[in-house]
Amino acid sequence: MKWRNGSLRRRLVIWLLIPLLVVSSLMLLEVRTNAIRSTNQAFDRALLSSALAIADRVVLIGGKIEVDVPYVALEMLTSSAEDRVFYQVSTIQGEFITGYEDLPPVPDRLLPLREEPVFYDGVYNGETVRIGALSRYVASVRKATRFQVLVAETMGTRTSLSEDILASAAARQIVLIVIAAMIVWFGIGQGLKPLTRLEEALNRRSPTDLRPVLHDVPIEVRHLVGAINQLFQRLENSLKTMQRFTADAAHQLRTPLAALRTQAELGQREEDPKKIHRIMETIASSTRQTSHLANQLLASARAAPEGLAGRPFDPIDLCEITRAVTGSKVPVAIERGIDLGYEGITEPTLIMGDATLIEELLKNLVHNALTYCPDGSSVTVRLDREKSGNRVKLTVEDNGPGIPVEHHKDVFKRFYRIAETGQEEGCGLGLSIVKEIAARHDTKIKLDRPKEHSGCVFSVSFKLA
Repeated sequence: MKWRNGSLRRRLVIWLLIPLLVVSSLMLLEVRTNAIRSTNQAFDRALLSSALAIADRVVLIGGKIEVDVPYVALEMLTSSAEDRVFYQVSTIQGEFITGYEDLPPVPDRLLPLREEPVFYDGVYNGETVRIGALSRYVASVRKATRFQVLVAETMGTRTSLSEDILASAAARQIVLIVIAAMIVWFGIGQGLKPLTRLEEALNRRSPTDLRPVLHDVPIEVRHLVGAINQLFQRLENSLKTMQRFTADAAHQLRTPLAALRTQAELGQREEDPKKIHRIMETIASSTRQTSHLANQLLASARAAPEGLAGRPFDPIDLCEITRAVTGSKVPVAIERGIDLGYEGITEPTLIMGDATLIEELLKNLVHNALTYCPDGSSVTVRLDREKSGNRVKLTVEDNGPGIPVEHHKDVFKRFYRIAETGQEEGCGLGLSIVKEIAARHDTKIKLDRPKEHSGCVFSVSFKLA
């Protein structure tokens, strides 16, 4: 199992134990240092006592230093069977007097010896020893001189004592870490119970239940629950779009498909070539209408704001799109005897939007103008910068028969058609698609009447990027 897919509880415990182990290791290093320092301080006092006892027995007789070593002073250092004691008395110039001649000398960094004793570590006969050194004066009637006393002890007892202190501290640290890990392990289990209840609540839901999750959860997972609720909202919107598309398709395609089937059955029984030709023309016309209706239904599903709520916008060139769509409709306009042209901005004009939807909006507006305007009419697509300077307005104007004022508020409804137009090609979805695309881009489609002539003026205002 990959680390990122492992148990959250295990990962949290590990992330807790790693810092604890590091901190405990640092603490044990400090305990070891303190233990060595404390044992040295305790045992160094015994070394100093022995050195002082020896120094007190140094006398100057006839100009020569004599020493009567008090072995009782050395015996108190050898209370442990694993340690041994060594001593040395010499002049300050290094002349050996008594004891063990080859004891490690006082390091240069501690010289010259004064009244205060010094302690240092050394190696003697292959063993590590702790050495205490002090210097004193001895005098007689005729002469006075300085001497030094070295007392060394092997470090078995010291090492054992410091190791015992370190082991005791390590045992306490291990117990503490184990207890902390157990507390965290069970504590995390208790802390994750709200997530378990959330899981159970989600499992009890039906596939169509996309209501927001309202359970009380810890602060750390509220953003996660919020993301789940947003996902539910997007799924619900997509489901609504799909259901609406399915219902519209079932309702709107049933009649034309039935008519096509009827015409096809009539054509199968008909033997007159002229009647068969008329039937085929009717079938072709019905097929075009059905194809147009299907395309409009698909466009409506794409344009629905709830269907594309999560789709991000990109900077797009509105001028380029407008001129391209207008140019693509010129052949249709020429075929119908309509003058289609473009006016206004020619330089790049960037807005934040969806290029596919903007193309669909403009295609519907131009298609409607070309469909409902008679031969000899003119249609003008215009792109102008508004006076505010930060917006641009897209306009489609024609001089056709126009739309009666009483229908202005209804033409943007789905499947709404004006009966007196006499057109059979439309399906009543074009302007509703335009309205939905405009809403998707946080703007509105406006319908007005030209001041100088009849017709319609559709305009949409976009904010510049």
